[in-house]
Amino acid sequence: MRYREINDRDTLQLYVDTLKKEERTSLAVDLEGEFNLHVYGERLCLIQVYDGREAVIIDPLKIEQDALPLLLEDEKLLKVMWDASSDISLLVNGYGMTIKSVLDLRPAADLLEFDKKDYSSVLGKMLGVETKAKKKFQRYNWLKRPIDEEALEYAIDDVLHIPALKKELLERLYAAGQLEEFYHRNLIVQNRNYKRTPGQRHKKMKGYRYLNKREQELLKRLFNLRDTHARRLNLPPHNVIANPELMELSRRSLAPERVNFARRMRDSDRRQIVKELQQELQHDRS
Repeated sequence: MRYREINDRDTLQLYVDTLKKEERTSLAVDLEGEFNLHVYGERLCLIQVYDGREAVIIDPLKIEQDALPLLLEDEKLLKVMWDASSDISLLVNGYGMTIKSVLDLRPAADLLEFDKKDYSSVLGKMLGVETKAKKKFQRYNWLKRPIDEEALEYAIDDVLHIPALKKELLERLYAAGQLEEFYHRNLIVQNRNYKRTPGQRHKKMKGYRYLNKREQELLKRLFNLRDTHARRLNLPPHNVIANPELMELSRRSLAPERVNFARRMRDSDRRQIVKELQQELQHDRS
C-alpha cells in the first residue's frame, strides 16, 4: 500500500499549506495509541490521514511534538473521525493539545439505531466493506519501531473508507430527519471538557461503588502505591497488581504475599511491593 510519511515540522507545514491551497480541507483522521497495555502510561503512537488523494502517516515518536497542532488544531481543516472522544482525551491529558473542527461519525450509529455500533460493523452494513483483522491488532504494540507493514496497512485502511462512509451516513441521517441532531451531538463531542481530575482514576474501577467508605480510602492509597511502582518499572499498572486483586486487597480478602505479580518483575521488586502493601494495610487498622 502506498502512503507518504511525515516525520518533521517543515514537511507537515508544507502538507497543511498544500491542502489549503488545493482546497482539500476535509480529512479522514485516526490515531493509534498505547494505553497502559505494554508499558506504563498513555502515549500517542501514530496519526493516519487520508485527504481524498493519498494516505499519510505521521509518526509522533519522530516528529517534533509541538508540530502536531499545525494539523490537529487547525480550525480550517475538518477532521472526519470515528469515535473521536478517546483520541481527544489522550491529546488533552497527555500532550496539552486537542483536535479542532471534528466531525465524529460515531453518533450517527446511535441516531440510526444500528444493532452493532462499532466501526467495522457500520462499515460493513453501509458499504459492504470488510476491514482488516481488527482483533489481530487490538493488542498490537504501536510503540514498536519499525511498525510491521501489515499493521500499517491495517491503520491506513481505517481512514481510507471514512469519506465514503461519511457520505452514506449523512444521506441516511438527512432522509431520517436526524441531521440537525447529529450536528448537535457533534458540538457536544467538540465542546466536552476532556481534562481529567487528578487522583480520581481509582473511582472508575469495577466494583468501586460497592466498597464502603473505609475500603474506598484504602483502595485509593493502594492504587497510588501501584501507580508509583508501575511508573518506576515502566510496566502497565495491571501487570504490577491486577485490578481484581487490588479490589480484594482493599476488602482485606487477599493477603499481600498472595498477590500474583508479573513474571517479568524481579524478586526484589515483588518483595518491596509486598512490604509496602503490608504497611498500608497495617496503617489502615490503626
